[in-house]
Amino acid sequence: MCENENILAYLKEIAQYDCPDSFRQLYNHYYMRLFRQALYYLNGNPDNAQEVVADVFVALWQGRKVLDKVSEPDSYLFIALKHATARYVERNTKEKLIQITEYLPDAEYRYSDTTDFSMMDEELQNKYRTALNNLPPRCAEVFRLVREERKKYSEVAEMLGISIKTVDNQMNKATKLLYGQLKENLFSIFF
Repeated sequence: MCENENILAYLKEIAQYDCPDSFRQLYNHYYMRLFRQALYYLNGNPDNAQEVVADVFVALWQGRKVLDKVSEPDSYLFIALKHATARYVERNTKEKLIQITEYLPDAEYRYSDTTDFSMMDEELQNKYRTALNNLPPRCAEVFRLVREERKKYSEVAEMLGISIKTVDNQMNKATKLLYGQLKENLFSIFF
């Protein structure tokens, strides 16, 4: 039996019988190849690559009932890896944006020294304010109330006469738009 036929047999056994031994064989066959590709996608960060590959195998096990329909296992797994990597990068970038916006100094705050670090913070603060001013008015208002005034979603909803779901939607929209405008700065700060 050729290698591809072995892999297809493993997939069938996993799908039909929840066979952990076949899953282990599939894991052993693909792990290093997927890991190397994930390293490439994630700029050589082995911890992140391991996490993404683990996500792929967890998703593979969770969706195991349809694996017997896979005819091209290599393509299937590498496309799954590509999608898992994109989700990982998006999730972590959004978290970092939220951290940045949460811990930016207040607009009134001024630095007492002139070090490069404080100048970079001041420059980032200015870019953040510009990006915030470019948001649609309602979106910016909701974002400021939640992030800068530390109001709860329920408080903002009551203040503005909108639903909590609308507050959540406006926060997601603001985060996405701010990310789009600040992503170059996020890259330089965190990578």
